[in-house]
Amino acid sequence: MIESSLRIDIPITDVASFVFSSGTPSSREAPVYFDAAAPSKCFSLAQAQGFVKQIAKGLEDLGLQADDKVLLCSHNCLFFPVLLWAVLAGRFVFTAASPTASVTELEYQLRDSDAKVILAGPVQATVALEAASRVGLSQDQIYLFCDPDEVPQYSAQGPRPWTEIWRPAAEVESWSWRRIETLQEAQQTTAIINYSSGTTGLPKGVEISHYNAVANSTQLLSKRALVANNPKAQSRKSRLDISGERWLAPLPMYHAYGQAYYCMNAARLGAKVFIMKAFDIQQYLYYMDIYRITFMVSVPAIMATLAKQPNAARFNLQAVETVLSGSAPLSPDLGRMIEKLYLRPGVSVKQGWGMTETTCSITGFAPDDEDDGRSIGWLNPNCTARIEPVEDRDFGGVAPAGSVVGEIWVAGPNVMKCYYKNPKATVATIVEADGFRWLRTGDIGYIDDRGCLYIVDRLKELIKVKGLQVAPAELEQYLLTHPDVADAAVVGAKLNGGEYPRAFVVRKQDVVKDTELLEMIKGHFAPHKWLTGGVYFIDRIPRTGSGKVLRRDLPTLETKISGARARL
Repeated sequence: MIESSLRIDIPITDVASFVFSSGTPSSREAPVYFDAAAPSKCFSLAQAQGFVKQIAKGLEDLGLQADDKVLLCSHNCLFFPVLLWAVLAGRFVFTAASPTASVTELEYQLRDSDAKVILAGPVQATVALEAASRVGLSQDQIYLFCDPDEVPQYSAQGPRPWTEIWRPAAEVESWSWRRIETLQEAQQTTAIINYSSGTTGLPKGVEISHYNAVANSTQLLSKRALVANNPKAQSRKSRLDISGERWLAPLPMYHAYGQAYYCMNAARLGAKVFIMKAFDIQQYLYYMDIYRITFMVSVPAIMATLAKQPNAARFNLQAVETVLSGSAPLSPDLGRMIEKLYLRPGVSVKQGWGMTETTCSITGFAPDDEDDGRSIGWLNPNCTARIEPVEDRDFGGVAPAGSVVGEIWVAGPNVMKCYYKNPKATVATIVEADGFRWLRTGDIGYIDDRGCLYIVDRLKELIKVKGLQVAPAELEQYLLTHPDVADAAVVGAKLNGGEYPRAFVVRKQDVVKDTELLEMIKGHFAPHKWLTGGVYFIDRIPRTGSGKVLRRDLPTLETKISGARARL
């Protein structure tokens, strides 16, 4: 068992009070949230606080009671943080669905979350109306979510605009939300229900309390504020003191990461956030360049695409001071490619680790920490971890000799309350032992002599080849280093009574052959990791909004062991 060497005080408060007590009176008047495509559209925290009161009071006037659920289904939007803060200020519960959710998927989340009100983006409105009809929710409870100045172009179609919820500014001047002032209330009051990725099964609603959300933000910002005692670190801090933090928001804001970083950490830090409504790789690089972004955040799938851009030299990313990759394991080789193509000497790609069940983050690095790109870093402040052996599983060969490998259990103030309406899943995941409330993460990993953690892969996704463990992520990341591989996923194929690795590959230019990829893996890995289940070319790898492979949605094939080659 290891404990973080960092201990911090967690504020006892609600999310809205935490956000709007940030900075100074003057800094709260400066614009901090911008539409990346039209930066004249922006707002300050002071303006946002006014909007929040108008919306929270409006939701209250709709008849919503404390703990009622409000569901958002939309792409990124400038007013996403405002809606999140407003729902929480009213003591309601925020839940968000993927903007690409089907009617069936949205229907499932509506039923499971017990949402009373739906806000849907223009693209999602039709799906929202059908899903609401299936669960018996009145159309009067569905609102169109968009920037307020875009309302006129949608006013004649679909649901009523959400601006009808807003109360007049003059009406709410003396109104304020009820603050949380005790630890018990902070821990018991649910703020958000985020739905876990559900890559292998139905998503579960993860209840995050106000205390969880405030704790995780405080943990992340305390680590981010650390400055090493060396010239390189002092120079980094000096540059940021002059320029200020500037962040790009390309990742989905409905996801736990978007909520924690863009809606809480950035506000507390005073970072300027440029919000991308939709992701496009060339637009991403363009915005990184023109807005002189200082914090680069990505996932392995995006990193792989960045590494294959033919015009990388056109973009100046020299303002970037820190780079974070999350959601899935990133190969050091891919990280080094990004550093060479885009980053200033001395800036390295580092990984972090988190789960929906840990609010967002559980491990990571301070800005000046050094690493070779393989670790997921040290535990966040006030957190504890242990490596728990897994019965009947031998993890030999997946970690350095002498390492204790097993399921990672974690504990800390950012670990979820429970799974919503699912006590069976909660009992299976939360373990009370040795004075700690442990979260069984389902991730297999180990700890090195520095106290840094390493992830091998998800327990459920590891492939067992003749008693030996194979991590799909390791093979996927190596395949992505091939210049003609745009995306890849590896699964265990049941063949002739055994299980063997099988790769699904998206080609960039239809040049690479399956035989070449088979030989590429053979030349780099031990025989039990070879792609004995074959290589199959498909048009798209199904992924969640945060970049995780939806393995359940990959094709199911019946084949025999061979150097299988096919196109699906």
